[in-house]
Amino acid sequence: MNDCEMTEEELFALPVSVPLVTAGRALGMGRTKAHELARRNEFPCRVLRLGGTYRVPKADLLRLLGLEREARPREMAGIAS
Repeated sequence: MNDCEMTEEELFALPVSVPLVTAGRALGMGRTKAHELARRNEFPCRVLRLGGTYRVPKADLLRLLGLEREARPREMAGIAS
């Protein structure tokens, strides 16, 4: 594995939103390419602009990578069917 790749465990351990560079790393791209795509509104998943920084929602990143986990029973507690 090279420095740009992330394992599934690293991806699932990410916080709710991640810096653009981290999302780019998960997708195998460098800092420059990630920022270029974000500036052109062409990043492959949703990007949030917060002040002068870009953040990517973890859920969108995992969905793009096909790594969505089904909700665990504990996470479903309190949801009526």
